[in-house]
Amino acid sequence: MTGRPEVPSCFLGSKPNFVELKLERDSHQESEFTVDGQNNIVITFKAGVPIKVVTQLIQVATETDLVDYVLTQRKNKGSVSFYLGFPANGWYKFLVFALDETDPGDSCPNVFNYLINVQNIKKPARPYPRVYTKFYTDCAFLYQPLVLHSESKNLDKVHFELTVPGAYKVALHVVDEWFLMTKMGEDKWDGVFNLSKFKKPGTKVQVMAAFDPEGTIYSALLDYIM
Repeated sequence: MTGRPEVPSCFLGSKPNFVELKLERDSHQESEFTVDGQNNIVITFKAGVPIKVVTQLIQVATETDLVDYVLTQRKNKGSVSFYLGFPANGWYKFLVFALDETDPGDSCPNVFNYLINVQNIKKPARPYPRVYTKFYTDCAFLYQPLVLHSESKNLDKVHFELTVPGAYKVALHVVDEWFLMTKMGEDKWDGVFNLSKFKKPGTKVQVMAAFDPEGTIYSALLDYIM
Protein backbone atom coordinates (compact mmCIF):
# COMPACT_ATOMS: atom_id res chain seq x y z
CA MET A 1 0.00 0.00 0.00
CA THR A 2 1.50 3.33 -1.06
CA GLY A 3 -1.44 5.69 -0.57
CA ARG A 4 -2.58 7.12 2.70
CA PRO A 5 -4.70 4.57 4.59
CA GLU A 6 -8.26 5.42 5.46
CA VAL A 7 -8.70 6.02 9.17
CA PRO A 8 -11.78 7.29 11.05
CA SER A 9 -11.74 11.01 11.75
CA CYS A 10 -11.71 10.23 15.47
CA PHE A 11 -8.62 8.01 15.23
CA LEU A 12 -5.88 10.64 15.17
CA GLY A 13 -4.66 12.64 18.12
CA SER A 14 -5.50 12.72 21.80
CA LYS A 15 -8.35 11.01 23.65
CA PRO A 16 -10.12 12.16 26.84
CA ASN A 17 -7.75 10.19 29.08
CA PHE A 18 -4.77 12.07 27.63
CA VAL A 19 -5.96 15.22 29.39
CA GLU A 20 -7.05 13.39 32.54
CA LEU A 21 -3.54 11.96 32.95
CA LYS A 22 -2.05 15.43 32.40
CA LEU A 23 -0.06 14.20 29.41
CA GLU A 24 1.59 16.58 26.96
CA ARG A 25 3.29 16.05 23.62
CA ASP A 26 6.94 16.93 24.11
CA SER A 27 8.39 16.03 20.72
CA HIS A 28 6.03 15.41 17.80
CA GLN A 29 3.20 17.90 17.94
CA GLU A 30 1.32 16.72 14.84
CA SER A 31 -0.60 13.46 15.03
CA GLU A 32 0.16 12.73 11.36
CA PHE A 33 3.65 13.27 10.01
CA THR A 34 6.30 12.02 7.58
CA VAL A 35 9.66 10.47 8.44
CA ASP A 36 12.11 10.91 5.55
CA GLY A 37 15.32 8.90 5.35
CA GLN A 38 15.31 7.66 8.96
CA ASN A 39 14.53 4.12 10.07
CA ASN A 40 13.89 5.16 13.69
CA ILE A 41 12.53 8.06 15.74
CA VAL A 42 11.87 8.92 19.39
CA ILE A 43 8.49 10.27 20.49
CA THR A 44 8.38 11.82 23.96
CA PHE A 45 5.46 12.69 26.24
CA LYS A 46 5.53 14.70 29.44
CA ALA A 47 3.48 13.08 32.20
CA GLY A 48 1.72 15.05 34.92
CA VAL A 49 1.23 11.86 36.90
CA PRO A 50 3.27 8.63 36.78
CA ILE A 51 1.78 6.29 34.16
CA LYS A 52 1.96 2.71 33.06
CA VAL A 53 1.83 2.34 29.29
CA VAL A 54 1.15 -0.15 26.51
CA THR A 55 1.79 0.54 22.83
CA GLN A 56 1.04 -0.81 19.37
CA LEU A 57 3.11 -0.05 16.27
CA ILE A 58 1.14 -1.38 13.33
CA GLN A 59 2.61 -1.70 9.85
CA VAL A 60 -0.41 -0.85 7.71
CA ALA A 61 0.65 -2.79 4.59
CA THR A 62 0.87 -6.10 6.47
CA GLU A 63 -1.47 -5.29 9.41
CA THR A 64 1.33 -6.54 11.67
CA ASP A 65 1.81 -5.39 15.27
CA LEU A 66 5.56 -4.81 15.46
CA VAL A 67 6.04 -5.49 19.17
CA ASP A 68 9.84 -5.75 18.90
CA TYR A 69 10.20 -2.39 17.15
CA VAL A 70 9.13 -0.26 20.13
CA LEU A 71 11.29 0.48 23.17
CA THR A 72 9.53 2.34 25.98
CA GLN A 73 11.60 3.86 28.77
CA ARG A 74 11.79 6.83 31.11
CA LYS A 75 14.48 8.59 33.12
CA ASN A 76 11.93 9.74 35.69
CA LYS A 77 8.20 9.55 36.27
CA GLY A 78 7.60 12.95 34.68
CA SER A 79 8.14 11.79 31.10
CA VAL A 80 8.15 8.74 28.85
CA SER A 81 10.00 8.10 25.60
CA PHE A 82 8.95 5.75 22.80
CA TYR A 83 11.72 4.56 20.47
CA LEU A 84 10.18 3.40 17.19
CA GLY A 85 11.96 1.40 14.48
CA PHE A 86 10.68 0.98 10.94
CA PRO A 87 11.55 -2.22 9.01
CA ALA A 88 10.34 -0.82 5.66
CA ASN A 89 8.98 2.24 3.92
CA GLY A 90 5.25 2.77 4.19
CA TRP A 91 2.52 3.81 6.59
CA TYR A 92 2.43 2.99 10.29
CA LYS A 93 -0.11 3.50 13.05
CA PHE A 94 1.30 4.14 16.53
CA LEU A 95 -1.19 3.78 19.38
CA VAL A 96 -0.47 4.67 23.01
CA PHE A 97 -2.50 3.29 25.91
CA ALA A 98 -1.95 4.59 29.44
CA LEU A 99 -3.23 4.45 33.00
CA ASP A 100 -2.31 6.14 36.25
CA GLU A 101 0.45 4.03 37.77
CA THR A 102 -1.41 3.86 41.08
CA ASP A 103 -4.53 2.44 39.42
CA PRO A 104 -4.79 -1.31 40.19
CA GLY A 105 -6.47 -2.01 36.86
CA ASP A 106 -4.70 -3.83 34.04
CA SER A 107 -6.64 -2.42 31.11
CA CYS A 108 -5.05 0.79 29.79
CA PRO A 109 -7.35 3.03 27.71
CA ASN A 110 -6.21 4.52 24.42
CA VAL A 111 -4.81 8.03 25.00
CA PHE A 112 -3.15 9.04 21.72
CA ASN A 113 -2.77 7.83 18.12
CA TYR A 114 -0.29 8.75 15.40
CA LEU A 115 -0.25 8.06 11.68
CA ILE A 116 3.30 7.99 10.30
CA ASN A 117 4.45 7.91 6.67
CA VAL A 118 8.00 6.52 6.37
CA GLN A 119 9.88 7.29 3.17
CA ASN A 120 13.32 6.79 1.65
CA ILE A 121 14.92 4.60 4.29
CA LYS A 122 18.02 2.83 3.00
CA LYS A 123 18.04 -0.12 5.39
CA PRO A 124 15.48 -1.64 7.74
CA ALA A 125 15.54 -0.98 11.46
CA ARG A 126 16.49 -3.82 13.78
CA PRO A 127 14.40 -4.92 16.77
CA TYR A 128 14.95 -3.27 20.14
CA PRO A 129 15.62 -5.30 23.30
CA ARG A 130 12.59 -6.66 25.10
CA VAL A 131 11.91 -4.71 28.29
CA TYR A 132 10.84 -6.30 31.57
CA THR A 133 8.32 -4.49 33.77
CA LYS A 134 10.85 -3.73 36.52
CA PHE A 135 13.07 -1.85 34.06
CA TYR A 136 10.24 0.58 33.32
CA THR A 137 8.71 0.88 36.79
CA ASP A 138 12.11 1.59 38.40
CA CYS A 139 12.96 4.25 35.77
CA ALA A 140 16.01 2.39 34.52
CA PHE A 141 17.31 3.85 31.26
CA LEU A 142 19.31 2.32 28.41
CA TYR A 143 21.78 4.56 26.57
CA GLN A 144 23.57 1.90 24.55
CA PRO A 145 23.38 -0.41 22.74
CA LEU A 146 19.83 0.32 21.61
CA VAL A 147 20.05 -2.60 19.20
CA LEU A 148 22.22 -5.71 19.22
CA HIS A 149 22.14 -8.55 16.70
CA SER A 150 24.32 -11.20 15.08
CA GLU A 151 25.42 -8.79 12.33
CA SER A 152 26.24 -5.85 14.61
CA LYS A 153 29.63 -4.25 14.06
CA ASN A 154 32.37 -4.62 16.68
CA LEU A 155 30.84 -7.54 18.55
CA ASP A 156 34.26 -7.99 20.15
CA LYS A 157 33.80 -4.72 22.07
CA VAL A 158 30.14 -4.03 22.74
CA HIS A 159 29.69 -1.01 25.01
CA PHE A 160 26.82 -1.17 27.51
CA GLU A 161 25.75 1.99 29.31
CA LEU A 162 22.59 2.29 31.41
CA THR A 163 21.20 3.56 34.69
CA VAL A 164 19.58 1.15 37.15
CA PRO A 165 18.31 2.85 40.33
CA GLY A 166 18.80 0.80 43.48
CA ALA A 167 20.97 -1.92 41.94
CA TYR A 168 23.91 -3.40 43.83
CA LYS A 169 25.16 -5.32 40.80
CA VAL A 170 24.39 -5.26 37.07
CA ALA A 171 25.55 -7.98 34.70
CA LEU A 172 25.10 -9.61 31.33
CA HIS A 173 24.02 -13.24 31.24
CA VAL A 174 24.76 -14.97 27.93
CA VAL A 175 24.25 -18.73 27.60
CA ASP A 176 26.20 -19.95 30.67
CA GLU A 177 28.51 -16.96 31.16
CA TRP A 178 28.25 -13.81 33.27
CA PHE A 179 29.85 -10.42 32.62
CA LEU A 180 29.78 -7.89 35.47
CA MET A 181 29.38 -4.18 34.74
CA THR A 182 31.15 -1.41 36.64
CA LYS A 183 29.30 1.21 38.67
CA MET A 184 30.37 4.61 37.31
CA GLY A 185 28.36 6.89 39.56
CA GLU A 186 24.96 7.14 41.15
CA ASP A 187 22.85 4.45 39.46
CA LYS A 188 25.03 4.44 36.32
CA TRP A 189 26.56 1.18 35.05
CA ASP A 190 29.04 0.62 32.26
CA GLY A 191 30.93 -2.20 30.57
CA VAL A 192 32.63 -3.22 27.32
CA PHE A 193 32.37 -6.93 26.49
CA ASN A 194 33.48 -9.34 23.79
CA LEU A 195 30.30 -11.03 22.57
CA SER A 196 31.67 -12.27 19.23
CA LYS A 197 31.42 -15.94 20.17
CA PHE A 198 27.71 -15.52 20.94
CA LYS A 199 26.68 -14.21 17.50
CA LYS A 200 24.67 -17.27 16.57
CA PRO A 201 21.22 -15.99 15.55
CA GLY A 202 18.67 -16.52 18.31
CA THR A 203 21.16 -16.33 21.20
CA LYS A 204 19.73 -14.40 24.15
CA VAL A 205 21.83 -11.65 25.75
CA GLN A 206 20.17 -10.72 29.03
CA VAL A 207 20.79 -7.67 31.21
CA MET A 208 20.31 -8.63 34.86
CA ALA A 209 20.46 -6.67 38.12
CA ALA A 210 20.73 -7.61 41.79
CA PHE A 211 18.84 -5.41 44.24
CA ASP A 212 19.79 -7.21 47.46
CA PRO A 213 22.88 -6.00 49.38
CA GLU A 214 24.56 -9.38 48.99
CA GLY A 215 24.12 -9.15 45.22
CA THR A 216 23.00 -12.74 44.87
CA ILE A 217 19.40 -12.49 43.64
CA TYR A 218 19.18 -11.26 40.08
CA SER A 219 16.16 -9.89 38.21
CA ALA A 220 15.93 -9.68 34.43
CA LEU A 221 15.71 -6.18 32.94
CA LEU A 222 16.35 -6.51 29.20
CA ASP A 223 16.59 -9.27 26.59
CA TYR A 224 18.48 -8.88 23.32
CA ILE A 225 18.05 -11.60 20.72
CA MET A 226 21.07 -11.99 18.45
